[in-house]
Amino acid sequence: MKERLMRAAVRAALGQDWFVNLASRKRTGGADAQLDRQIAAAIELARIAKIPRLEDMDPVRGRAFAAEGLSPFDPDPVPMAQIIDTQVGKIAVRVYVPEGAGPDWCVYFHGGGGVIGSIASSDAATRYLAARSRVTFASVQYRLGPEEPHPAAIDDAFAAYEGMLARVPSGARVAVGGDSFGGFLCAWVDRRARERGVRQPDVQLLIYPVVDLTLTSPSLDRLAEGYLLTKKLVHWFRSHYLKPFDDPKECSPWFWTDLRGSAPAIVATAGYDPLVDEGDAWAERLEAAGVPVHHHRYASLIHGFISMTGAVTAAREAVDEICADLAQMLRS
Repeated sequence: MKERLMRAAVRAALGQDWFVNLASRKRTGGADAQLDRQIAAAIELARIAKIPRLEDMDPVRGRAFAAEGLSPFDPDPVPMAQIIDTQVGKIAVRVYVPEGAGPDWCVYFHGGGGVIGSIASSDAATRYLAARSRVTFASVQYRLGPEEPHPAAIDDAFAAYEGMLARVPSGARVAVGGDSFGGFLCAWVDRRARERGVRQPDVQLLIYPVVDLTLTSPSLDRLAEGYLLTKKLVHWFRSHYLKPFDDPKECSPWFWTDLRGSAPAIVATAGYDPLVDEGDAWAERLEAAGVPVHHHRYASLIHGFISMTGAVTAAREAVDEICADLAQMLRS
């Protein structure tokens, strides 16, 4: 009940032009000239409310906090034709079958830096993606660091993908998809499938993906503060996902020298995301390697926008476009 009331209050506030203009008045020019006004208002409200910062917490507390961190911006959960909780070995998978679903599937990996996030916390966003694309989504509960560090999440992602391949209808096309760290997992799943002779995904859906764990992208400094995801938080994620002796370069898709043969990709990036430069550059590298790429760059949005479709008009429009693209690529 409290969560529903909070969601309704946030949605009502951000739906009023006078409120948005008032709350965002300090961020209307200069570097923020293109920042979406509803998002600017939401960021300012978070600053005034002094919401605790995830990077100041330990992972256990951080997971509990993050489970509700963006929930006021989520859409109301979209009813599904069917929801199936199943497993691949010990890996939990929740299958979302939307109304009017075609035969195609997307094996989906939530974001969270490899440290936070779950099937439950990504439920509203995953339902929305499934409903708008009319594609069946299988959301994967992979292991998280620091308790289960790299490469446990990759191992689980690939095992879940391989296991779900046996369950999709004959003749169906299959995508892998993920936001942020989930995009990182998609890249690894696609690579392992090529290397191990497993059926490759027909499409990769990469939403503001992480691909460079060396954390050297220029946008990490240019957009280090002020847009919810901070440079300090990105470092917090990496420090808990990798083991102390891991080489970030060896763990990063960015440093793969040959991307030829990668699955066709949809890459969505956000102009005010500290990860935007690596996402943009990854799309360019895939395209240069001869991979079909549909790159959507949403100049006014921030990292995490797929979890803001209930309150931010531009986020909803962006996700609707991404979903339409996924449906078209799978069915063409």
